[in-house]
Amino acid sequence: MRKIVFLTFLLLTSIIFSQEEIKKIRGIITDGFEPLQNVNILVKGTDIGIKTNKLGKYEIFANEGQTLVYSYVGKQPVEIIIEDVTEFLNIALYDKVEELEGVTVTKRKRKTQKDLLNEFNENKNLIKTGFGILDKERTGFSLRIIDTDDLNPSAIDFVTALENRIPGIKVDRSDPARPKVFLPRKFNSMSNGRPAAFEVDGLITADAPIYISLESMERIAVINTPIGLAKYGSIAAGGLIIINTKVASFSRREPGKDKPYDQARLRDNFFKEGSTVKNEQLSKSKYLNEFYLATNKQEAKKVFEEQEKRYSKSPYFYLDVFSFFKNEFDDKEVRKGIGKKIEEEFATNPTILKAFAYKLDEVGDFKWAAEIYKKVFILRPHYAQSYMDLANNYRDLNDVDNAARLYARYNYLVDKSFFKSSESFSPIIKKEFNNLLVHHSTILSDKTFLKTEEEFKGTRLVFEWNNGEAEFELQFVNPERQYFTWKHTMVDNAERIQDEKIHGFSCQEYLIYEPEKGKWNVNVKYLGNKSLTPTFLKANVYYNFGSTEQRKETKVFKLETKNVNRALFQINNGVSISLN
Repeated sequence: MRKIVFLTFLLLTSIIFSQEEIKKIRGIITDGFEPLQNVNILVKGTDIGIKTNKLGKYEIFANEGQTLVYSYVGKQPVEIIIEDVTEFLNIALYDKVEELEGVTVTKRKRKTQKDLLNEFNENKNLIKTGFGILDKERTGFSLRIIDTDDLNPSAIDFVTALENRIPGIKVDRSDPARPKVFLPRKFNSMSNGRPAAFEVDGLITADAPIYISLESMERIAVINTPIGLAKYGSIAAGGLIIINTKVASFSRREPGKDKPYDQARLRDNFFKEGSTVKNEQLSKSKYLNEFYLATNKQEAKKVFEEQEKRYSKSPYFYLDVFSFFKNEFDDKEVRKGIGKKIEEEFATNPTILKAFAYKLDEVGDFKWAAEIYKKVFILRPHYAQSYMDLANNYRDLNDVDNAARLYARYNYLVDKSFFKSSESFSPIIKKEFNNLLVHHSTILSDKTFLKTEEEFKGTRLVFEWNNGEAEFELQFVNPERQYFTWKHTMVDNAERIQDEKIHGFSCQEYLIYEPEKGKWNVNVKYLGNKSLTPTFLKANVYYNFGSTEQRKETKVFKLETKNVNRALFQINNGVSISLN
């Protein structure tokens, strides 16, 4: 009963917007090597701005949720959304790459249709047409692509869903069986009041294909400019709506298998043996070295008492010592005392609390972790990640009802526009919810949750990190020793990081489809987090995901040493091997 009351409180708290808090942001701006003077720093949408001094230092005040814009002549501008914990932002500005008319400064390989076909599943900016695959980022005309996950599934048909998604669309339903769709005329002067045409998996028709269910559609694109419609002729004079269905899968598949092609095989990118370092090879903090010199538990306790006098203000000291007493002596009493210090001394810092919750997950103390995730939820009710973390924790506690309610609550808030749907986060939490419903169908049989079949089977890796400013590269090496790298950096993935800040999440998944023969390696290169603090990375490894034999294993890593490719763990035929 107590759990349900507290959950109700959390759900009510979640719809209350956090009060604005003026924050002082400090840092140093460099070009990657030297400090930059006179860098312009502006609070976006205001006239508040400053410049860095000759040492590259700055100090500015802004509210949580506002955006700081860093700009300098000849450098690529950077935009950072202020979070609740933001205090230091050390930014590196890199040279701007300019493209001149008739001259390209940097060498840029043009992607072939084969390249686009290979990445169709993962790249939401692609749409398949009868004239080939179009890339929204490379077309010379306006092309809008909509993932059908972002459309209201309760709409009577896809036309209604589209009407609610794109401003300016008008629908004529005088003939209910053949509705006509009129696109906005802002960019299309040649339409002359004509309705849009449709292209479904390469076939062009003048009638809206309302017989196709929204669930069967993969992506929808809209072209409404003369240059983009020219090749279609007069039938598309009123614009064109392109539909790719799930039945007609255009992405490259594994030979003889119904699964996406392994992205690691798409390039000549063979992993070089000896290019990673193990955890034991990384330098440790000075205080940890003293702990490891202790020959027994009593000596280690004395070291802790002495070191605490010096490092009592550092949450990372307590987090490290918590792990030390678990790994070396498995002393629950000492760990409990250290954990209480973390919980009490850093009660208002969600990044530290999340790191502590990760460590509790790793040791299987889900009951204590629940208390920490609740504290983070109260601090961050407007973060989407708060819902998934607490729901997953309830599931770890076998509290299936409350887990399902939290997942459903998040979906409700998205549906009612309290939260916005995210292309990156929504599929992850959807997979979590769906997996819960499939595996606990008998427990939840009397509930009104929508149950669907599990769409993925294999090993699922879900990574979470406690610091939203963290930059790193995750590397996945397949049994053939080829690798795929996911880059979480401002240089390579600025839009993704901005999406995380807007929606409030910090997670990514990677899927290894069954059968998983051979050895996979997972590595990480840490690049920092705009301050001089470590980042904690949690990896939830789901073996036999989607089957009755599904099980989960949690690993937590402290990321501190920068610019080295660190070996995290291996997965060999469905069994993980830690690399300590």
